[in-house]
Amino acid sequence: MAEERIERDDAGRVHRRFHVDAEERLEGECTTWDGEGWLAQRAHFKAGLLDGELVQYDPFGNVAARMAYKQGKLHGDALFFDNARPQLKTQWLLGLQDGESIVYGADGKPSAITHYRAGKLHGPASWYRPGGALLRTAHYLDGELDGELVEYDERGRVTDRTRYAAGKAEQRRPA
Repeated sequence: MAEERIERDDAGRVHRRFHVDAEERLEGECTTWDGEGWLAQRAHFKAGLLDGELVQYDPFGNVAARMAYKQGKLHGDALFFDNARPQLKTQWLLGLQDGESIVYGADGKPSAITHYRAGKLHGPASWYRPGGALLRTAHYLDGELDGELVEYDERGRVTDRTRYAAGKAEQRRPA
């Protein structure tokens, strides 16, 4: 059975509440408050390793980050926020970025959508201008450009095309 521990600051306020197992490893929920007494973080541990959801809060109580862990490694969705607005959503598989990654602009619209496999860019990638107009598209294979990289103007017209193979430009065709 896990034993609850409470750490307090010099003013006597609870700074951290957590549980440890018989081997003194973190086990279960661990909650941390900042120096002003506001909730700063909640995390789940198993045998001393992050395992489950970790949530961090900004000074206003909004979720700043929400990440999933398995055996101490990022595993699943990771979401990051600024003043409750999404900034980044990405996926992880046992510590390596794996799956779709979306970066959001100040307007809340995607500014980049990329894909990863085993920690490397892999698959289609698109970048957008503020407001949502397409800026550039590309394709990656094991971290290197592979296929056509296309540039677009503000009206969505193609301005440049470059074909890549294994990260090297093969052919450039201005529009």
